[in-house]
Amino acid sequence: MSEKKLKQLLAAARQVTGPVPSAGFADGVVRALRQEPPPGEPSLFDELNALFPRLALAALGVMALGVAANLALGASELTDWGDGMAQISTQWLLLPGGL
Repeated sequence: MSEKKLKQLLAAARQVTGPVPSAGFADGVVRALRQEPPPGEPSLFDELNALFPRLALAALGVMALGVAANLALGASELTDWGDGMAQISTQWLLLPGGL
C-alpha cells in the first residue's frame, strides 16, 4: 500500500465520529461483572460450599453408626460403652492362653 493511500485512509478515519453506546450500556456492564465470579482460585467458602453435600452425608453416616452401636449394646444387655469395653477387655485378658 502506498504512503499516499495510507495517509488518506488515516485522514478519513479521523473525520468519522466513533459509535455512541446506548444509554444503559455502563449499567449493563457493571451488572454483568457482578454476576460472574472473579477469575483465579476459588476461595475457602467456595470449596466448602462444593463439599457440603459430601460432608453432610458423612456426618449422617457417623450418626447412623453411633445409633446402630447404641442399639446393639442395648440389645446385648450392656448399659453403656464403658461397661462393654470393660467386659470385652476382661474377657480378652483372662483367656487361658493369654494374648
